[in-house]
Amino acid sequence: SALHAGKVFPHSALWFFPKDHRLIEQGDPGEEVFIIISGAVIITKMFGDAGAELATLKAGELFGEIALVKKGSRTASVIVAEDSRIFRLVQEDMAYLLKENAALAQHLRTLAEQRLSRG
Repeated sequence: SALHAGKVFPHSALWFFPKDHRLIEQGDPGEEVFIIISGAVIITKMFGDAGAELATLKAGELFGEIALVKKGSRTASVIVAEDSRIFRLVQEDMAYLLKENAALAQHLRTLAEQRLSRG
């Protein structure tokens, strides 16, 4: 529940984003991880002057995990594909969660490395 999540992740929150909202811009700084509760997002990336759609992610999927492995700027942009509820897990809460759960930390690192290797 949202109340339980608020106790476990005191700095993080559930947000509503309307269709076509630009949630993340490639090149911007960021350390948050996002979990899609409902709706969908499109991941896009610029390669020089050319842009490409990398993926469409739906409820139950996450994005932003590359920030855990590769500090610095965002490697892709994220556009909300349909009205969506997305849980924004901030760095302070994520650091605690990863410290307490080694298996989750390894899973997120592996996912980030796989996504980085694809482009």
